[in-house]
Amino acid sequence: MEIEIFDVEHGACSLITGDNGSRILIDCGHNSTTNWRPSTSLPARGINRVAALVVSNYDEDHVSDFPNLMQRVTVPTLVRNPSVRPCDLYSLKSESGMGPGIGTLAHMAGNYYVAPAAGPLDLGGINVSYFWNVYPSFDDENNLSLVTVLKYHDFGIIFPGDMMKAGWTQLLTRSDFRVALAGVSVLVASHHGRDSGYLPELFNYCSPELIIFSDKSIEHETQKTAQVYRQHARGVRFFDGVTRYVLSTRNNGYIRMWKQGVGPGFVWIGAK
Repeated sequence: MEIEIFDVEHGACSLITGDNGSRILIDCGHNSTTNWRPSTSLPARGINRVAALVVSNYDEDHVSDFPNLMQRVTVPTLVRNPSVRPCDLYSLKSESGMGPGIGTLAHMAGNYYVAPAAGPLDLGGINVSYFWNVYPSFDDENNLSLVTVLKYHDFGIIFPGDMMKAGWTQLLTRSDFRVALAGVSVLVASHHGRDSGYLPELFNYCSPELIIFSDKSIEHETQKTAQVYRQHARGVRFFDGVTRYVLSTRNNGYIRMWKQGVGPGFVWIGAK
């Protein structure tokens, strides 16, 4: 299994590749400074199809490259919080405005992805679980994030979108979610590492080795949470001999992880 977390500033975009070569894309944000986009990067690498696009959050920074992606990469399955209908999404965005990514998502969800997937995705040994809060019990985009948990042998990673404290608290009432948390090795920090997405009670049920922020340079006090998260991580010893607890795309850029079978995994950091 290979996991790639791309530097898309204050946004999200990750590519998961299974042992059988099947891929899913979790979010499709882009980098406005470098103009890195999944819609151009993936085809340039010969990737013209992904088994699914998982949309973790109904904000533009998670889907800003969606219109371009749909023109250049085949996406047969769209996975999102199913309790939010396209008409609900239009309503949710009525005050803040709907960008082109969310507008395309609402259109595609209502016109092309109306039937459920025929069965679970075959990702070559990766098991995928999704958790979400229900609209209209929650009526804000962040707490309606789709939380994705991937398990591969003894390794687990969680992509929580922009889930906030109230949404986390509700999910923790579910026994199946608490069980899923138990095997998490890597946690992608919710809401790009902002304080609003941090709930300490979450770590009563998981003890990750590593925590990752997908974010741009620090501009606000609520971004200064690396030390808060660090206390919950067990740490990973890297090739340079340094043990790291928190990584961020703003400092480390593109992050790649891969793992084969049971045993210690590997992490590689560098530009791509």
